[in-house]
Amino acid sequence: MTKLRGLFEATRARETPQALTSLDEGSPIDHCGGRPLGKRSHPDFEQITAYIRKDTHQAVKIALLQNGKQEFSELVEELLCQWLQLRI
Repeated sequence: MTKLRGLFEATRARETPQALTSLDEGSPIDHCGGRPLGKRSHPDFEQITAYIRKDTHQAVKIALLQNGKQEFSELVEELLCQWLQLRI
């Protein structure tokens, strides 16, 4: 048995499933320890790609850092929701 296989099996034996809460609803999600689930693993979120100018992206990142801890994806979500409401 290799060292890595022994570590893997020892770690696997210690892990116990636990219920985590989802990001928005507070409903339990089955997860086997480790880091908490993020947006990538959450079924209500979808990763997208958009092309914006580099200088715009850099200026937005700087402004977000200066204004607090809002994530870039949260800002995009907020702006897209506002845009949808204006169209109604």
